[in-house]
Amino acid sequence: MARRLEESMGDGPAPEEVRGFIEVARAHREHERYHSMLKLDEATAFRRDSNVLKVLADHWTTLDPGKTPNADPAHGAVGCPDLNGPAVVATTGVLFMEGPAAPAELTAMLGRFDEAAARYRRLAEWLAGHMAAEWPRLAALLAPRTAEAARPRFAALTRTTAAGQTYDLVAHLLATAVTGLRGLDLSPAGVRADPAGAAAVLRNASWLLDLAASRLAESAAQLSLSDPDWTAFTEALTGPSGG
Repeated sequence: MARRLEESMGDGPAPEEVRGFIEVARAHREHERYHSMLKLDEATAFRRDSNVLKVLADHWTTLDPGKTPNADPAHGAVGCPDLNGPAVVATTGVLFMEGPAAPAELTAMLGRFDEAAARYRRLAEWLAGHMAAEWPRLAALLAPRTAEAARPRFAALTRTTAAGQTYDLVAHLLATAVTGLRGLDLSPAGVRADPAGAAAVLRNASWLLDLAASRLAESAAQLSLSDPDWTAFTEALTGPSGG
C-alpha cells in the first residue's frame, strides 16, 4: 500500500500546481481571518437572543394561567402590563400588545433563526463538497520534495473540514429551536393560556441556541489557529519572503 501511495504521488505536485496551492492558501488565509471574527459575532448574537428568551420565560413563570388584565378602551394600541414587565421590556425590547399577533420582535427573531439555519446548511453542504475533493488533491504534498509544506496545509484543512461539520450541526440546532418556537402560540392570549408551558418551550429553544452559539464560537476560535499554518505552508513552498 505504501508503494502504491508513493507511486501515485510521484515526485510531488507540478510547478503550476504548486502555484495554484499557494494562491489558494493566501486567499483562504485572508478569508478565514474575516470569517473567524464573523462567526464569533454571530455566536454572540445567538447568545443575546437566547438571553431574551430566558428573561421572557422567567417572567412568564410568575403569571397566573388564564388571567387577563382589563384593557383601557380609551387607547387604540394597548400594551399587556402582565406580559410587559418594565424590566423585561427594557432588557429584551420585546413588547406585547393586546390583539391576536405575536410581538414583532419575536417574529423577527424567528425569521433570523430561519435565515441563519438555511445559510449554515448551504455553507456546510458547499464545504463538504469542496473538502471531499481537497483531501485527495492535496495528497500530492506528501511527496518528499514538499513534505515540509504538507503538515501545516493538512492542519489548516482539518480545521476547515471540522468547521463545515460544525456549520451543519449549527443548522440543525437553529432549525430545531425554530420548530419548537413556531409550535407555540406567542400571542398574548396564547401565552396567558399556559404561561408555564410557554416558558418551558422558550427555555428549551434558548438552550438549543446556547449550544449553537458555543459550537460556532469554538469553531471560529479553532479556525483562527490556522493563520500561522497558512503562512508556514506558503513559506515552505516559496521561502520566508513569500508568505
